[in-house]
This record gives sequence, structure tokens and C-alpha cells, in this order.
Amino acid sequence: MAGCRCVPCRAANSNYEVMRDARRRQGLWNGLVPADRARAHILKLSKQGVGYKTIGQLARISKTVMWKIRSGQRRQIRALNEKAILMVTRFDVRGSTNVEAGGTWQRINWLLEEGFTRARIARELGCKTPALQLRKDFVTATSARKILALWRRYQ
Repeated sequence: MAGCRCVPCRAANSNYEVMRDARRRQGLWNGLVPADRARAHILKLSKQGVGYKTIGQLARISKTVMWKIRSGQRRQIRALNEKAILMVTRFDVRGSTNVEAGGTWQRINWLLEEGFTRARIARELGCKTPALQLRKDFVTATSARKILALWRRYQ
């Protein structure tokens, strides 16, 4: 209102407060909260191979804001942004994003011990080449998801 007491301004302020109260009762309150939980979650996902830019894409928050949260420059964030960040898991990652390969290689080794050949695993994954070509430290999220599905199918 900025101090204005005219009827249109008072009506607009009243409508705004009614809508704000209704959203708060619906659990859609969007006030400021400490950024600590979001920062800890971003750092945890980073250790699992998910970058802050990818988290920002999935949570629909800009790279700049994500960087400021991650670096500690932002001490407070909106409640709905915190909620969106906390909902992102490493399993939400899509496509060519790199994830740690440890669990993937454990599953591949299990398949190899069960008698699969590397060529058969590659064929079942839909690879264009007859050779299984994966790095030991990181694999793409798509490859990790495909290996997990193959492992579950034969476990």
C-alpha cells in the first residue's frame, strides 16, 4: 500500500492478504527460511555426482541462485525453493549427466559372475557397438539406469 489509504488500494491490499492467508493454510506459504538444509542437500548430491546446475534445472531454479545457495552467499531462501531443492534426488537425474559408477560396476560384475559376457550386456543395453564401454569412475545416468534395470531383471 505504501501509505495510500484510497479505497482501491485498501481493497487490493485486502484481497492480497486474503489470498496470502489462504495459500498459507494450504501449505503453500512462501516465506523466507534458512538455506542450510538446501545447501547440505546440494552438497550431498554433489558428492554423489549430481552438479548444482542439474539440481537447479530439476528444481526450476536459476544457476546463479543455486550457486549462491551452494557457496553460502545466500543465507535465506524462499520456502518453496527449499522444498523444490529437497525433492531432487540422484535418481531424478536424466540423460548424459555423470553419476558415480561404483554401484553400476558392482551390478556389472555380478552379471559377469553369472555368466554374461560383456558383449551380451552391451547388446541387452542396446549399445551400437558389441563392446561394453563404460568408465570405471563415472557413467551417464542413462547407462546406470539401464544397468540397474538389467540387473533387476536377472537377479
